[in-house]
Amino acid sequence: MDFLTEVELIYQFLFEKELGWRKDILAFHPRLQKVYSLKNKSSRTDIIKNYLTDFRKKEGGRLKEQKKLYRREWKKIEKKAFNVLSESIETDWPKSRNKIKAMVSVNPICPRFLDDWSFSIFYKLDAQKAKEVILHESCHFLYFEKWKEIFPGTKRRTLECPYVEWHLSEILALIILNDQRIQKLLKHKADFYKEHQNLTINGTTLPKYFSLLYKKYTDKNYSFEQFLKKAYSEIKKHRIIFSKL
Repeated sequence: MDFLTEVELIYQFLFEKELGWRKDILAFHPRLQKVYSLKNKSSRTDIIKNYLTDFRKKEGGRLKEQKKLYRREWKKIEKKAFNVLSESIETDWPKSRNKIKAMVSVNPICPRFLDDWSFSIFYKLDAQKAKEVILHESCHFLYFEKWKEIFPGTKRRTLECPYVEWHLSEILALIILNDQRIQKLLKHKADFYKEHQNLTINGTTLPKYFSLLYKKYTDKNYSFEQFLKKAYSEIKKHRIIFSKL
C-alpha cells in the first residue's frame, strides 16, 4: 500500500469513534498511543509517519513474503470464487470492471474502497484468513453492484459507516460467505463483527436474525433481490439499535 495512504488510514481509524476500531490498531501498534498526547493533526501525523517508516523497514521482508503467499493461495480459488459470488448475489460482474486491487498493509483493519474496487489486507494473516478477507471484500464490490440495480436512488455516502446501509452490507457479506456454496471453497465459517453480535432484534442477535431471514428466503427459492428488499426493510425498521454502538 502507498505509504501516505496508509498513514492517513491509520490516522482516521485512531480517531474514528463509531465502532472503536482504534482498539485494534493500538493492540498491534501500542507505541501509537502517544498520538493522543498531541493536539493537532500535523503533529499526530508526524508521529505515525515516523513510526510506520521504522516499522515497515523492519517488516519489509515479511510484507513481500505475505504478498506472494496471498496471491498464490487466492489464485487457487479465484475463478470459482467469482463464479459462486455471482451465482449467490444473482448478478454478473460488470464488464467495465476487470480488476480488484488488494493492498498488503501493516494496518490490522482491512477497509475497502468502492470507487476504485480496492481494499487493504493485513500482512499478518494466515493463508486461510487471507482468502476469507479477499472473498469478503470481493463480495462487497459485487453486492453493491446488485444494490444499485435494486435501489438506484441510494445516496453514495450511505454506503459507508455509520449508515444502516453500510451495517447491512457488512452483515450480509458474512452471511453470503457462510452460504454452503461459498463454504465449499472457504471451508470455515466467517466471523461477524463483535459489535453486531452484541445487538439484538426481538431478543435475537443481529447476525442470527438476518441469517435466519436469508435461510427462509433461500429455502423458499426466493430471489436475492426479494431477500435484499426484505432485509433492508427490516434493518431500517430497527435502525434505533445502532445508537447503542
